[in-house]
Amino acid sequence: MRQSNEVFVSAPVQAGQSVRWLKLLAILSIAVPLFIYLVVGVAQYFSAREDAAVKVARSLRVAHEHASKVLAASEALEAKVLVLVTGRSEMELRLSEPQLHEALRAYTVDQPHIQSILILDAKGKSLASSRLQPFPVTDFSDGEYFRIHQQGFSGSYVSKPIVTRTSGERVLNLSIPFKNEDGGFGGVINIALLASYFSEYYADSVADEPGLAVLMFHEGGELYTRWPFDERAKNLAPAGPVMTRLNQGEESAHLRGISSITGEDSFLAYRKVGRYPLYISTRMSLTTLRKQVLKDLAILFALGSVPVAALFFTAAIALRNARTSLQTMESLEREIETRRRAEEALLQAQKLEALGRLTGGVAHDFNNALMVISNNLHLLTRTAPGMGAKHIESMTRAVKSAANLTRQLLAFSRRQPLVSEYVVLQDRLPPISDLIQPALGSRIRLQISVDETTAPVMLDLAELELSLLNLAINARDAMPDGGSLTIHARNATEREAGADTPAMVVIEITDTGTGIAPEVLGKVFEPFFTTKAVGAGTGLGLSQVYGMCQRMNGRAELSSEVGVGTQVRLFFPASHVQRQEGIPPDTVLAPVRKTLLLVEDNDEVAASLVPILEAIGCQVSHVDRADKARELLDRGERPDIVLSDVVMPGEMNGIALAQYVRTRWPRQSLLLMTGYAEQLDHIKTLGFQVLPKPCSPRMLHSALQAIASAA
Repeated sequence: MRQSNEVFVSAPVQAGQSVRWLKLLAILSIAVPLFIYLVVGVAQYFSAREDAAVKVARSLRVAHEHASKVLAASEALEAKVLVLVTGRSEMELRLSEPQLHEALRAYTVDQPHIQSILILDAKGKSLASSRLQPFPVTDFSDGEYFRIHQQGFSGSYVSKPIVTRTSGERVLNLSIPFKNEDGGFGGVINIALLASYFSEYYADSVADEPGLAVLMFHEGGELYTRWPFDERAKNLAPAGPVMTRLNQGEESAHLRGISSITGEDSFLAYRKVGRYPLYISTRMSLTTLRKQVLKDLAILFALGSVPVAALFFTAAIALRNARTSLQTMESLEREIETRRRAEEALLQAQKLEALGRLTGGVAHDFNNALMVISNNLHLLTRTAPGMGAKHIESMTRAVKSAANLTRQLLAFSRRQPLVSEYVVLQDRLPPISDLIQPALGSRIRLQISVDETTAPVMLDLAELELSLLNLAINARDAMPDGGSLTIHARNATEREAGADTPAMVVIEITDTGTGIAPEVLGKVFEPFFTTKAVGAGTGLGLSQVYGMCQRMNGRAELSSEVGVGTQVRLFFPASHVQRQEGIPPDTVLAPVRKTLLLVEDNDEVAASLVPILEAIGCQVSHVDRADKARELLDRGERPDIVLSDVVMPGEMNGIALAQYVRTRWPRQSLLLMTGYAEQLDHIKTLGFQVLPKPCSPRMLHSALQAIASAA
């Protein structure tokens, strides 16, 4: 047997090893060609980067040389114009406008880079132009270049980019002042150079170089022109790589950085043109470079993918067959594990069912005992009204408390159906302190209060008590060093109740404990969620509270602050039923005066019931078996009411007796009693009236009186 187990264990191991080797083969069939492919790609990329750096440097050199020549030619032209205007008065120059125009026009012939030549007087007004004659007198005194010369600058000045007033063309102005007949400031000669001329030149020089850009800019970052054209290209960003190096005093540089215009990783270079605040810059986008490299690699990949795919699929088929064998073995193991878990789940379910049955059986016997005590206390009160009233009242409260504890035990085992009842919180909430205070201990102060105007509610009192007990236990655990727990009931405001919601009553439970962390606050109502240590909590307390509120058409809310405390608010719909006043005590019961057959197997319960029934005017006959009751009825005895327990020894129980009587004598009045809470709903669905054990004398009297009235 041991040898067969070893074989069974070794077979999956061997199959797993085969799968691993075949998986490695499949991976290598892809990884090795891919590695070679990546090595080639990386080598090609770095080679392309070196070529790009060379192209950037070469393009900068060509563009810089071109700009230098253009500015040199423009300076030579300035010198010619200076000869025409220096030493002459404004009046003389205005009278010579036709001759000046012809001379200026002649200078611009075969000079495509010149937009116009303009002569201004000492006040900034036009004297002559190469474009028009006569040129309308226009005031250019607001021009930057004019103000610079008017303030005393005597050299050639290159302006920032300007858009002309007449043609709307983008130009850069090269200007120089001249002297009048007195040797003073006579005006300015301005040569406007077309930015488009430089753009066209750059387009021709880099047309075959995708990703390469050339631009001309002022030392302040303002762009004169750029190729290729980009609407975003207005100025170079002060924090960009070029402007950063320029502001550090470097008149030329080669660098790599993120272009402030395109935002792309690029090779960048710039260089100052002569003595002017004018720079030429070139840029090669590494994004474009990568795209070209990827294109070349795609072609290589297409050529090599076919043999690689063939090798991979061969390995994949072998791997699939090996995995099939391994999955078969693993499936068998999973089925064994699933069966084991199912057996464990069944065992657990059987344990829970046994616990539920045990709980129901114990509660039945306990309810019978409570009924005996309750009935005898009632009889004692009737026979000796003034004797030991205080002690009898205390025992009566203890019986009610024990009955409630039984209901709570059944509710916890889910064998107690929810029974909504009319609850006046002013009367029923304060006594709950007797249930809660022992659970809190002596170090925690409990305070329960109810506003006088609080509306009554319809709810299951036992469930409410269980909910408050669960919340009290949670509060106790959150206050290890002591504190206070406050339970306060009041009418909820319209805002608290919510829009389109009927009137609500809210019960607020507030503690001064450690609080709940915000990250777990949304999980506290989930079943089995708990922050307590293992064995200290089940995680079912708050879920029971939440479920109880939901079943009563209400809701539960929780808020908490770490170090301050926690507040739980339970909302229930307010009841519109008027509160009944002046209900007579149990000792004053109107006579029923009916003959009654009592079927009860518990002699003590029967002994306590018979005097009570006789006290309300009933003539009682008692049998301890349903079989005996059937025999009496078959012999012709006809009591007005048959009052029967449900669970009894013998061939027939109380339900079977009731069904038998209904079949033979449909008009016969029946009333059943049971200590098994889970039977209540079932009996009601069969159409029989039923009372829970223990039931008070008043409850029994009310049921008998209702049957008597309906007969």
